[in-house]
Amino acid sequence: MKREKMEYRLKKALDPQRYAHTLGVERCAREMAQRFGEDEEKAALAGLLHDCAKCMTLSQMQKAAGGEIADPLMRESKALLHALAGRCVAKNVYGVQDEDVLNAIRWHTTGHAGMTKLEKIVYLADMIEPNRKAYPGVEALRVLCRHDLDLAMHQALRMSRDHVDAQGKALHPDTLAALEDYEAERAKP
Repeated sequence: MKREKMEYRLKKALDPQRYAHTLGVERCAREMAQRFGEDEEKAALAGLLHDCAKCMTLSQMQKAAGGEIADPLMRESKALLHALAGRCVAKNVYGVQDEDVLNAIRWHTTGHAGMTKLEKIVYLADMIEPNRKAYPGVEALRVLCRHDLDLAMHQALRMSRDHVDAQGKALHPDTLAALEDYEAERAKP
């Protein structure tokens, strides 16, 4: 599907703030891909479509995810499920066949152990794009994202953990696994 048609559909599927955020993530992901030697077109496409299911109801997300395996924590959370549903919508509605792009969309909320460079870029671009409402630590994270992808990813995962802890919620197991992956790497001599 051509970008213009994707934009047209996204404008209808998303509220204006979410659409502006989406364009910001697309731009940010492209810039980070260029900086860190990743495919810019894949990063831009994943950034553009990362929230394509975000404005659906929970039941619509569950239906869109279909046969995809969703753990109980994800199945009941729009904040988490939209990534899995988004992967399916990107494939089935927007015609994306590239598994790298689909996986970057799938993992942009929780992360996972052993993330690819593209997955890290989309995860981080979602957190730092300029239209995102300011939150504690975002400016420092933006600086890290200009210099060291893995250091930025480690910091972003810690920030996610702290945010979830402050809400009294359980950290998703995939996020915990990603964080433990980074912690183990840092512990090596």
